[in-house]
Amino acid sequence: MAEIVAVDNATPAPGQSSIENGVTIAMADSSGPFDYHLTRRLIALAEEHAIPHARDVFRYYRCDVASAVEAGNDLRTALMGIGVDASHGHERAHIDSIRATADLVAAYMLSPALFERDRELLAPLGEFQDQPTPPPPGDAVVPDTLPEGQA
Repeated sequence: MAEIVAVDNATPAPGQSSIENGVTIAMADSSGPFDYHLTRRLIALAEEHAIPHARDVFRYYRCDVASAVEAGNDLRTALMGIGVDASHGHERAHIDSIRATADLVAAYMLSPALFERDRELLAPLGEFQDQPTPPPPGDAVVPDTLPEGQA
């Protein structure tokens, strides 16, 4: 995996540039900026497909993709969000924002790799899926009948 695009909520509020009727593309969150090239790709796709969008910075929010990077993964990360009223409770979203976000997700998924070299494996997969499985502990044979005296 070379790229991760997270989809989350984007709450319009004073001091924010998120929109209620389109998709919001985040430039950065509290963990820092997202990948420049991947973020620019999302903006270009939104413009190319006439998807209503806005750019925003979430200073007090930490996106889930930060955990993947902090765990040592070498990934390009980006974030887009649906404009919502409220968060982690009775969230409400305009159908146009949901549609715009879905349209951008689809456009991104159908687009070619950002960099062709990202298609190359870092290491051979070889027998990755053929991991040996140890036998279950103890006697795996189940008797057809209970021992005498047990009902």
